[in-house]
Parts: sequence; C-alpha cells; structure tokens
Amino acid sequence: MADAWEKKCIPWLSEDGSLYQRTETAPPPSKDFVQVFVTTNQIIFRMWKIVPPTRADANQLPSENRATYMEFEEDAKMRGDIGRTLGEREVKYLDTLMHGHIDYLNRLSKKVLLNMMYMLDLVTISKLSQVNKYFRELCSSDALWSKLYMQYTTQPITHELLMLTDKKGWKEVFFMNKVQLQMLLRRETERPSSKDKSTVFLTS
Repeated sequence: MADAWEKKCIPWLSEDGSLYQRTETAPPPSKDFVQVFVTTNQIIFRMWKIVPPTRADANQLPSENRATYMEFEEDAKMRGDIGRTLGEREVKYLDTLMHGHIDYLNRLSKKVLLNMMYMLDLVTISKLSQVNKYFRELCSSDALWSKLYMQYTTQPITHELLMLTDKKGWKEVFFMNKVQLQMLLRRETERPSSKDKSTVFLTS
C-alpha cells in the first residue's frame, strides 16, 4: 500500500521532495515563521521564533516536529500547533492529503491553468477566484483578461488602449462601460506621445 502511494506521488513531487509545503507568518501578535512540509510518508512542522536580538534565546534554532501519517492522526500537540498557527482548515487539508486525495488542479502549470480558465464563463471565473490566493491572482491576470477582451469585445486594439491597460489592467478595462472607456481613450490620445507599450497575450 505504501509503495503504491509513493508511486502515485512521484509525478507530483517538487524538486525538494515535498508533496506539499506551506510557509507563513503566524497570526498576530506573534511574528514567528512556521512551515508545514509533507513528504510521501511524513509531515514535518517547523517553527522559527522571531524575538528581539537582545533576548537570551535570540539565536535559538528552529524547532521541528516530525510524524508519520499514522502518528500525525494521534499527535494532538502537533495538530494543535498547526491549527493555531495556520488554521483548522490546514489540519483538515493535511488529513485529506494523507488519505490519498491529491489536489491535482493546484499542481498544474500556470500556462495550463490559464488556458483552462479561458474556456470558462465569467461567472465561473469569478467563483474560481475565491478558491485561494493563487487562483485569485490567476483569475485577475492580464494574460487571461487580454484574451477575454479579444473574445468578448469589438473595441480595436490601439496604442491608446494599450497605454490604458498598462495603467488600469485588462480586467478593469474589460468591465468599463463604453462611455467611460471612450472618455479615457480620448485622454490617452491627448497625452504627449510616449514609447509603444508591448503586451504579452496568453498563447494556446
């Protein structure tokens, strides 16, 4: 069973050998750094204490706790530390991962994800942006909204439009009403000429 799980994990391992890892700052008032590092058979929890340099323990090494998947299920202290610093959702996510549910979508390349998002309707893209920080950034990226702009609008791509998207972003320009857009484009036309802006569109 263990060998089968490790074989399943091999294509999804990072270069450092992790199946999953997360590094964050603990919630206020603490400023400590914490990390969850998951391999194919262990969960490792590290904590870096951030204290004033004048304190006696200022040079203290990071603490580290290790547990096998089976041990983690019964390790109340480790589970409590992770829940306290990273939230109970993180503990539930680790439980799900340990039981064989790999989050494949998060592991796809940025280019593949953007091409998939391009096939979605606007309502679904909005809902997808609420999944996590990474998807929120992808769902607001110029690479996605430049292509959506081409698909949904008939406004010609002019130098003034590119200058405007450079300032506002493609997503904001996409949702502008026609009157507002024409007014802003007129302003760009009246500005002194500047260097051409180059923009990168998502390639298929």
